[in-house]
Order: sequence, then structure tokens, then C-alpha cells
Amino acid sequence: MATGLGKTVILCRIASEWQRGNILVLAHRIELVDQLADSMEVELGYRPVVEQGPRGCEHDHMEQGGMIVTASIQSMTSRLAKFDSYPFGLIIIDECHRATSPSYMKLIEHYRQLYPDCRVLGVTATPNRTDKTALGLVFQEIAFEMGIVDGIEAGWLVDVEQKFAVLEQVDFSKLKCKKNEFGELDFKPDELEKILSEEKALHEMTRPILDVAGDGRQGIVFASSVPHAHLWAMVMNRYKDGCAMAIDGTTNALERSDAVRRFREGDLQFLVNFGVFVEGFDAPSTSLIIMGRPTQSVLVYTQMLGRGTRPLPGTV
Repeated sequence: MATGLGKTVILCRIASEWQRGNILVLAHRIELVDQLADSMEVELGYRPVVEQGPRGCEHDHMEQGGMIVTASIQSMTSRLAKFDSYPFGLIIIDECHRATSPSYMKLIEHYRQLYPDCRVLGVTATPNRTDKTALGLVFQEIAFEMGIVDGIEAGWLVDVEQKFAVLEQVDFSKLKCKKNEFGELDFKPDELEKILSEEKALHEMTRPILDVAGDGRQGIVFASSVPHAHLWAMVMNRYKDGCAMAIDGTTNALERSDAVRRFREGDLQFLVNFGVFVEGFDAPSTSLIIMGRPTQSVLVYTQMLGRGTRPLPGTV
């Protein structure tokens, strides 16, 4: 289902009605693990145990037989044996286009050997991989699908209004391409970073954003690399002090969560990132998506676009 159409709500409802053993809900980033736990708390009336980093559940909880664990794939692959005595009856994989990677395959095979009746459910907005690694290696059938156009026409998603800024100082004509993680040909990251990190390019990209956003509209800014994200946020803050903050995979957890909280509460106008908020991040107050990461990848573009298609509560 396209971003914003309720994948999390559906997986929460399925988990709440599951009667055949413990449940594992997997995500690949800290924000997504906590976001899933928060959503499931609303649906279930209690917060599932989080298995991620230093956080983890005790075995006596698992004896209940209907335990729900939300976890990061990174933490779970290093703790598989911890749950051997209390196998999972259902494994739910968020952003399941990643499920063919070795870490997910290893986990699924491990728990299926322990409990052959274990079921695996995947949810994603972008199921189509072009690297010839078929999701059929993990899943047998598509249970349901609804695309972004269907969601907009049905009124569940906001329509998309595109604006283009012409940058006189930026030349992409000599950019070379390589395959990305999904097997699609896309611009070479190092070359893209070099072009877009030049001072003139940063200023040319900043001015139209601030003109469109004004004082109130919040935006998620997608940069072409980690250094580009930090340089761009710095330039944006020169124009409007304190309006932007850059987040990347190495940002410490407290600083990262504080930036997300401030953005969701309306205290931060722009979240600048590379690769952190492409998938799964929910912030309905977002009214601008700034594509500062040129891409030829349909999957990457769709994931970035989806961060802005959710309607504000009460508008549907």
C-alpha cells in the first residue's frame, strides 16, 4: 500500500487478532521500531516490548504466548537464540522490500526451523525490485494492494503539487550512473555530492525553498549525501537562523529523537537528511518535500514523495 494508506494500522489490527503464538514485528531503523511500538500501543491498549540495542524483553513475558515484540533486524540477528524456547507464530516485516537481504532470510529460516507453522507478513509501499531478487523468495502471494493514485482518488492521500526550481549554477550533464541497493541505475553518489555541495549550488537550492515555505510550512529535505545534508542545513540557517537541522545515521540517539520531536511539534521548520527519513517516517504536518537528491530511481523517489502525502488528522 502506498505511503500513508495505513499499513501500520493494518499490521497492528492483525497482531491484535492473532491467536497462534508470539509475534515479532521487524523494522530496520530505531525511529521505525519506536513508531511501530507507539502505533501498536494505541491499537492494543498496551505498549509492546522493544528489542533494540540495550532494550530487550525478559523471558517470563514470552510465556504469556501472545507476546508482541517490536525489534530492529540488526538486534534480532544477534539474539536469535534468545527466543528459541518461545518461537514466534507470526513475523511481520515492515518495509518488506528489504526482506530478501541475508539478515532477514537468516532470521526467517531460523524461526521456521523451530516452528514450521510460523507465518510471515510483509508490508511495503514499494514492492517492485529491479535487481532480480524476487520477493517470492519470502512471500507466496500479495494479499492486498492499493497504489498512490488510487489513494489520492479515494481521498485517503493528499494530491501532489510539484514545483520546479531551475538552478543556473548546477550542471548534471556529465554525471555517471551506477546500480543502487534496489538494482536500479542511479546517479553516482560521490559525483552528485561534489556538484551539489558547491557554495553557489547550496545557495541556489536554498532560496526557492524559503520563498515557498514562508514562515509556517514545514518540510523534509532530502540531500544527496551526509556531508551535503550538513552543509545545506548550515546554509539554510544563515538565511533563517535555527530553521533547519541535519540528521544522519551517525547522529546520536538523543539529538536525533529531539530533532524529530521538535519537528513533529512544529518547533523546527526543516529536517535535512540523507537516507534517514526515506522510509516509514510519519509526520502529517509535513507540507513540503524538498527533493535535493536527484534520482533516477522510481523506488527512492516514491519513498521520498510519500513522506508528504499524509493528510492532517480531520481532513479526510
